[in-house]
Amino acid sequence: MNIWLAAALAAIVSLSAQAATKVTPRVERVTFEKGADAVEFNQSIQGPLTAQYRVSAKAGQILTVDLKPSNTSAYFNITAKGADYALFNGSIMGNHFMGPLPADGEYTVQVYLMRNAARRNEVANYNLSLNLSPADASDSTRPFDQTLELQGIRFHVTTEGIDDHRVLRISPQGLETDNSDFTRPLTGNVVRAEVADLDRDGSPELYVFARSPGRGLPGELVAYSANRKKSLSEIYLPPVSEDVEAAEGYQGEDEFAVVENVLVRRFPVYESADAGAGRTGKMREVRYRLMAGEAGWVLRRGEVIVY
Repeated sequence: MNIWLAAALAAIVSLSAQAATKVTPRVERVTFEKGADAVEFNQSIQGPLTAQYRVSAKAGQILTVDLKPSNTSAYFNITAKGADYALFNGSIMGNHFMGPLPADGEYTVQVYLMRNAARRNEVANYNLSLNLSPADASDSTRPFDQTLELQGIRFHVTTEGIDDHRVLRISPQGLETDNSDFTRPLTGNVVRAEVADLDRDGSPELYVFARSPGRGLPGELVAYSANRKKSLSEIYLPPVSEDVEAAEGYQGEDEFAVVENVLVRRFPVYESADAGAGRTGKMREVRYRLMAGEAGWVLRRGEVIVY
C-alpha cells in the first residue's frame, strides 16, 4: 500500500513540475504606424520560450517576414488563426517568407528554438522584420538596385525605364571570360534577388523575382548560372501551365524563394482556373532542383505540397 501511495505522490509531483516548467509564449500584437507598412523587432528568446507576433490582414495582402537570428537553431512559423496546419514552416523553408495571404483574419508569426537547442536552454537574439503590403503593392515605379556576391562573383541588379518599358539589367563582375551586361524586359516589378549554388558545383547562380499586380498574373523569374565562373547562361523555368499537378487551381500571384538547395514557388490555390473562381484558403508549394539540360540549365520540378 505504501509503495502505491509513494508512486501516486511521485506522479503528482512530476505532473506539477511539468506544469510549472511549461513556458507561456510572449505575445505581441503587431500594429503599423500611420503611413507605414513595415515594423522591426530586436528581441531574444531562451530555451522553450517562444515569441508570437499577431498580425491582422486581408485576403490577398502580401506578407513579408525576414528573421535574422544569432542562433542557427532559431526559426519562425506562420499560422492562420484557427488553422490546424502552418502556412509556413521555417525549419523546412528557411528564414524568409513573402506571399499573398489566403484569407481575411489573424496570422501569428511564431519565433522559436528547435527542440534540442531549447532543451539546452540556448539563447537566440534576433531581428524580425514584418511587412504587410496591399495586394497590388508590386505595382511600383521605384527602381530596384542591389548588389549580391557569392563565391567571388558579384552581381549588380538594377531596373530602369527605357521607352516607357521596365527593363532589368544584370552587371556581373569576377567572371573569367565574359562580364558583359544582360538586359531583359519585365512585365512586373522586381521585389527581390538572391544568389545561391543550388547544384553545389562551386559556381553561383542569380535568381531575380518579379511580381505583377492583380489576379491571374504569374510571378516572373529571371535566373542565370555562372558556368564554371567563366560566363553567364540563362536558367529555364517551365511555366506552371505545362504541369497538370501544379496547375490545378492556379491563378498566378506567385512568390519565389531559395530554400537550402531548392527553388520554391508558392501561390494561393483557387477552386478552378476560371476567372470567377474563389480561393480555397490553401497554398501550393512547388519545389525545383537545378539540372543540366540538353541546351542549358533547367529547373526541374520535384515535390508539390498543398497546405
